[in-house]
Amino acid sequence: MPEFLRFDPTACQFPAPALPLLPALRRLTLAAPGSDPLAGPGVRFFARGRYALHAAYRLAGLAADGVLLAPSYHCRTMLDPALALGAAVHCYPLQPDLQPDLEALGRLLASDLPVRVLLLPHYFGCEQPPALLAQVQALCARHGVTLVEDACHAWPLALRRGPLCGAGHLLVASPYKFLPCEEGGVLWGAPAALADVVLRPPGLWQEVRGWKRAWERSRRAAVQPATAALPEAPGERGCEWREVDERPSPMYQAADEGRQGLRQSRWLLRRTAAAPLAAQRRRHYQRWLQAVAPLAAARPLFPQLGADDVPYMFPLLLERHDPAFYRLKQAGVPIWRWDDMALSACPTAADYRLRLLHLPCHQGLSAAQMDWLVDTVCRGLA
Repeated sequence: MPEFLRFDPTACQFPAPALPLLPALRRLTLAAPGSDPLAGPGVRFFARGRYALHAAYRLAGLAADGVLLAPSYHCRTMLDPALALGAAVHCYPLQPDLQPDLEALGRLLASDLPVRVLLLPHYFGCEQPPALLAQVQALCARHGVTLVEDACHAWPLALRRGPLCGAGHLLVASPYKFLPCEEGGVLWGAPAALADVVLRPPGLWQEVRGWKRAWERSRRAAVQPATAALPEAPGERGCEWREVDERPSPMYQAADEGRQGLRQSRWLLRRTAAAPLAAQRRRHYQRWLQAVAPLAAARPLFPQLGADDVPYMFPLLLERHDPAFYRLKQAGVPIWRWDDMALSACPTAADYRLRLLHLPCHQGLSAAQMDWLVDTVCRGLA
């Protein structure tokens, strides 16, 4: 039964983020409808990536008598689908560059643990090295374990790799993290493996509500925040606690497990121009790299993008999370952080849980909004 370490920010009373963490409809570049990447017998379109993961784990035979091997640094929604299936979760250690420790992984797979699934993420849109991926695939094949690639941070990579999945290999992605749609999760696998995955369509009200949310988000995304006042004393620090929990988190809704993604999302997926999106995200990532280079209080986790990488977020590693994290949040900087995490012996996960910030670099940010973000973060960390 996993034990979680959780951060509760309620007492901090953080203001709402001044800018959106994900892209909205306002800066959309449309293209002529192309081929549908969600068509064909080897792909299924879910409401969210977490429900695509649930289907992937189930197809791999994960149940109450099995174990999911998950990375020690993780979003809680990577584990929720396994807990929904009643399975156990064990975490494997990671190197500081978020690549798996292959020796430790081999020992875990060779142990008495009834491992059914190994989850391998591509963090922040940066691809795990192909040679490492081949080694992980070989380990899984040797031990009869299904490899599930988590490309929820790497939609363009998923489009390239997903259709190549064969026996013992599944891939999951989250297009809504890259496109201005309200939801969407995709599962790729061998057509025979996905033959019995039948999804129910969303209702009319869900479709209407999706467009309404998209419109509201586009209005909020147009705001240009004023120069942020950085508090000298960042105030309350919130609280942390440990908790043993075998249930999925509140972010996981069992009612959505077998539902298709919205038609709105699929429409945008086919009509969003991919090349401008990728180029803008890479430009924003490079802007972050230049801005934080002089800082002594933080450094980029990935100081260089691969030739094909399209970044999801900009991962910034703080020297100390306190008071920097609190000052930036109080100034309205949009930040994600994985601070609800299963405990493990991995020093990388323990270190990054509070110090690694996820900052937006998406294509929906205007030049003025990027100026505000860079200025506020650099002033807050100076």
